[in-house]
Amino acid sequence: MKQKIAIVEDDAQQRKYYADALRTHEYDVIEFDNRQSAIDAFSEQLPDLAILDIALNSDVGGGYEVCRYLNEQDKGLPVIFLTSRGDELDKIYGLQLGAWDYQTKPVSLEYLMVRIESFFTIKKLAASPGDEKKSGDIEINKNSMQCFWKEKEINLTPTEFSILAAMLDAEEAVSVDDLIKATKQGVVEDNTINTHILHIRKKFKKIDADFSRIQTRYGFGYQWSSE
Repeated sequence: MKQKIAIVEDDAQQRKYYADALRTHEYDVIEFDNRQSAIDAFSEQLPDLAILDIALNSDVGGGYEVCRYLNEQDKGLPVIFLTSRGDELDKIYGLQLGAWDYQTKPVSLEYLMVRIESFFTIKKLAASPGDEKKSGDIEINKNSMQCFWKEKEINLTPTEFSILAAMLDAEEAVSVDDLIKATKQGVVEDNTINTHILHIRKKFKKIDADFSRIQTRYGFGYQWSSE
């Protein structure tokens, strides 16, 4: 069965451009130009992945609301923001809503396909048999991609979980390059890893204000400290 990708984009020309390319790669593509039609369809059946613009005609934050809805239905559903809004605050907010990625237009078709394929790889790995790991106050389940800190669950995106798991598996600091490989996303920039680390820290601090286990190794990478 073909994997179903939803595109929510108000610009008909851009929507067709990406939809045609995805169909060429043998994906099943469904298209929407507004928030409500997308959510109505998703209430009947969720896609396997969604590509969202933020501003949908006069609905300036419509894409954010679609992302919020999808994340409420399935936290493991990959969402990619593909938008002309390149402000860092927009990117941070989109990732905090549960998006797996945030790309500023224009994005090459080759790059987009690599990202999509990498996210489907992550989903497949998450569905395969995994194991649990407990170390002090932290416990993770690699199968369900769940993380608990002091017995309270922390909702991490799959990318954030992969980065955290890589640090927990290592006895020493993990280089940025190795963290990029851990995401299994193909093309990832160094500053993207830094942004994900920032989000992971913030999520732990919401539960534990004194959290400081993720240590920065300047010029190299990051390390999970057991103390």
